[in-house]
Amino acid sequence: MLITCPNCSTRYTVADKAVPSQGRKVRCKSCGHVWYQRPVVEEPERTLLAEDLAPPRRPAAKPGKVKKPLSRGVVAGWAAFAVLLAAILAGGYFGRAHVVRLWPPAALLYETVGLAVDPPGTGLQLQNVRSEQRAENGATLLVVEGQILNASDVMRPVPKVRAVSLGFDRKPVQTWTIETTSDQLLPGEIATFRSTQRDPGAVAEVMVTFEGG
Repeated sequence: MLITCPNCSTRYTVADKAVPSQGRKVRCKSCGHVWYQRPVVEEPERTLLAEDLAPPRRPAAKPGKVKKPLSRGVVAGWAAFAVLLAAILAGGYFGRAHVVRLWPPAALLYETVGLAVDPPGTGLQLQNVRSEQRAENGATLLVVEGQILNASDVMRPVPKVRAVSLGFDRKPVQTWTIETTSDQLLPGEIATFRSTQRDPGAVAEVMVTFEGG
């Protein structure tokens, strides 16, 4: 029996019994092409070897890369980082008033992302503020005192008070902060503050504001 490779036209002569009546798959030794051959009668030209009629070999499967699962330590580390990041973001969001009070320039950052923050001292009023210089035990004392009123209708945090003494040339002589008697006030409540500076220098005036305001 003479068969011809349909791919490269190489011709082979095989025994009739090598290809049964129902046909079979064969592979071309020359080009490796595989096709389904049925019995034919042609001029003999070349004898097909037994190994040429062997079923085609399946290519060996290439081993794939196996992804190693993350260790528990790595997973726990990422989880802890996510919790810490969430806590920082939540603290920055809900505690933004406190952040601005500690670092006033943060107010601009919050406004940039659309989170308005009331400046320190919002809703509060300074009242009955007075300063005086007096002699005591041979030293000069500068006394600064006053009150803080919550004039709003909600509870307000009370920032520290910032005092600046000015000389007769209107230039700052000294700057300091004064603690208040309360760190938050209900509507209508009043907190007080008082500070004594020893040997303040030549002071003509004292300016009092809310720290960070």
